Amino acid sequence: MQFITKILFVFIFFLMCDSSNAQLVGKLTDEDKTALEAIIVEKYALIDSKEIKDTVGGNIPKKSITYRIYVDLKPGYSIQAVFGVPNHKLTISSTTSFFNNVIDGNATGDKIYSQNLNKSSVAYDSWLTIGAATESHQGVPLDEDIDGSIIKSSCFKKADGIKIEKIKPITFFGIDPIFFNSRNSGSSFTTDNGSWAIFGGMKGVTSSNKILIAQLTTDGQLSYELNIQIGTPKGSTIQFVSKNPENNELLFEGLRNTQ
Repeated sequence: MQFITKILFVFIFFLMCDSSNAQLVGKLTDEDKTALEAIIVEKYALIDSKEIKDTVGGNIPKKSITYRIYVDLKPGYSIQAVFGVPNHKLTISSTTSFFNNVIDGNATGDKIYSQNLNKSSVAYDSWLTIGAATESHQGVPLDEDIDGSIIKSSCFKKADGIKIEKIKPITFFGIDPIFFNSRNSGSSFTTDNGSWAIFGGMKGVTSSNKILIAQLTTDGQLSYELNIQIGTPKGSTIQFVSKNPENNELLFEGLRNTQ
């Protein structure tokens, strides 16, 4: 493992530990090795003519889709970081570009303000996160959202995919998230020496334990290659990678996909 990769994992370790005896990589049980159940890509919103008429903050291209990416973990496990290192590059791409609302939007979900969700097109903004969908809401899959919708849009008549919960701030290492707060963001976000992470890890807000890690709006074809670090109930950590696992890493092919 290259030196730069070691530095990244040491950073993640100290950032994520929520107990003094937590281990960077402990002995993994069979349960631990199957802790990552799925990567779920939800079609959160299909942009219609009403949405594209609002140009405050930027124009949403016709036929755009807002996707949400969730990490589905077994109960008791938490996500700590999404990362890219030299042998495991992280990439989120579109065949066109990503929509960013540059007025009321932001690069991370924890900095989206709920009072702005009905202003301009901020509800469809692209951003990264671990759990948070606004400064005071966690993201939840639409089919698990039972408290109605505060977003006044034809896309969210029955549910808006947010739930009032305590959120934690997102921490970045080696990544400049301005890509997701720029009018001309380009078509591919990638790193081989960075992560977005959360202190103490994050569990889902429903019993299914699905944690939101990104919201992305594009009129192109979405693809991604991700690597994640999760925490076990006993305080160890596991790195799941999209390909070519090394040492104690575990392969999960669902971390690499094209929609």
